[in-house]
Amino acid sequence: MQNNQQQLKEQIVALLQDQKAEDAEKFGAYCQRIKMETDKQGKQKYPFMQRKTAKELAGLFRRVKAEGLVFDGKHVTLQSTGVTYDYVAYKNKMLVVYPDSKIDIGVVNEGDEFSFDKSDGKVNYNHKINNPFDEKKTIIGAYCIIKNTRGEFLTTLNKEELEKHRKVAKTDSIWSAWFKEMVLKTVIKKACKYHFDDIFEGINEMDNESYAPEQVVATEEDAAKVAETIAKIDAMTDIKELQDFFLKLPPQLIKNGDVFEAYNAKKADLTPAAPKATKTPAKAKKVAVKKK
Repeated sequence: MQNNQQQLKEQIVALLQDQKAEDAEKFGAYCQRIKMETDKQGKQKYPFMQRKTAKELAGLFRRVKAEGLVFDGKHVTLQSTGVTYDYVAYKNKMLVVYPDSKIDIGVVNEGDEFSFDKSDGKVNYNHKINNPFDEKKTIIGAYCIIKNTRGEFLTTLNKEELEKHRKVAKTDSIWSAWFKEMVLKTVIKKACKYHFDDIFEGINEMDNESYAPEQVVATEEDAAKVAETIAKIDAMTDIKELQDFFLKLPPQLIKNGDVFEAYNAKKADLTPAAPKATKTPAKAKKVAVKKK
């Protein structure tokens, strides 16, 4: 098993020979690590990695590199549906395009005082943080201020808007574990979409892919159900049986990224290849011969 994991790293590095060696090595090591990582019961923590090929992973690395970023496994990470970026990655992308940018993002807690004004295109704001060491305070909003040669921009989100984003994202387990970080990401992503959509189109496209199905299981019991479902899918030999099985699954399993990916992969395997169209030989035309 370990040799196979090592082989994955070597394959990735070989496919990225034209890239910076240090970046390729780190990415290969990151992919190898999460492919091997297990939970307390010894089950794969990221089962989707068992179906990722070195070629596919190298392709994702190149997509991130095309945005001027490094696939570091910390701010840019892999999930079952593709690539996801955190709020630091969004800041880094802005600094790649506009190195002079001044970026400030923050959360407003209950009891804080936040005010701003905008005059002649200039944004002025003040955030008075009351009792910054109280970890139990409720977040009631967030803001993002970006200032560079393109202009000065202020974006805010209130508590209701944050809840709407959380519901649409379908990644509630991530929100539950990293609520503040997800709030910061949501507000800077909104700011970039509103004011810098032309340079963030690629990142947003990739990041939005990772928000489709739920790819994180909340408990070890859930993880066992996911693993059992994937095993049944992999063992199927009939496409109709596969489709019937999938449609009868509970909604939480249908939405799970690993299950969804396993279903699509098996469906592709069982779908017969379309026969190649063969040209029908043209019938010889009869040529009338005139009798003399």
